[in-house]
Amino acid sequence: MKTHLLVSVLALGLVLGGCNIYYADQATMRGKEAFSAAQEAEKHGDSQGAKYNYRKAQLEFATAAQEDPTGTDRHYNLASAYQELKEYGRAIAEYDRALQCYPGNGKAHSGKIDCLVKMKAPQKQLDEVVATAASIVLQPGRIYLTLAMAYYYAGRTAEVPAALEKAVKAAPSDPHVQVRAGRFYRALGDIDSAKKYLRIAYQLNPEEPDVAYELGILGERLPPVAGR
Repeated sequence: MKTHLLVSVLALGLVLGGCNIYYADQATMRGKEAFSAAQEAEKHGDSQGAKYNYRKAQLEFATAAQEDPTGTDRHYNLASAYQELKEYGRAIAEYDRALQCYPGNGKAHSGKIDCLVKMKAPQKQLDEVVATAASIVLQPGRIYLTLAMAYYYAGRTAEVPAALEKAVKAAPSDPHVQVRAGRFYRALGDIDSAKKYLRIAYQLNPEEPDVAYELGILGERLPPVAGR
């Protein structure tokens, strides 16, 4: 009798759990639609429409996270919406929840770092978060690239080169990191460094036409590619 009762309880738990996942998925879908609508409104300069839809996305993502609190992407989506609403403290709390579910979530680490820079967090705190992220994720170069980008868009341009150097050293074979480093150096006016990392990016991925074009704009001949 007890065995049958236990099986029934477990079965009911599975059914209810499945329902929670279903409702979470539905809320996530609605949230992503609202998030996309917000981004589209931003492109057209409609700040009110963007804010309305980011809030709508945030509410839907909150529902999804409540229905399925163990899903790292549920919390990541909610954090992203809070971040777009400039509610950085709440965003960081959700990024932390996403990382509790999956410590290797590079997107969550990057989002948290960006929020900390925007909040003007103490440098010691920021350095500790960056170091922890770089020690955990599979692509540490992209963590340092996130830091460089956050510094750049926050107007802290003097701190960008050091972050970029850590990025390219941590990801010598990642063309994405190398090309982004080249572009940021170009934006900073360091043309020699821009050429250096764009050349590396081209050698890693010679099929990328934008890199070849950018090298041409900088007056560089395309470097030789191994095996060609």
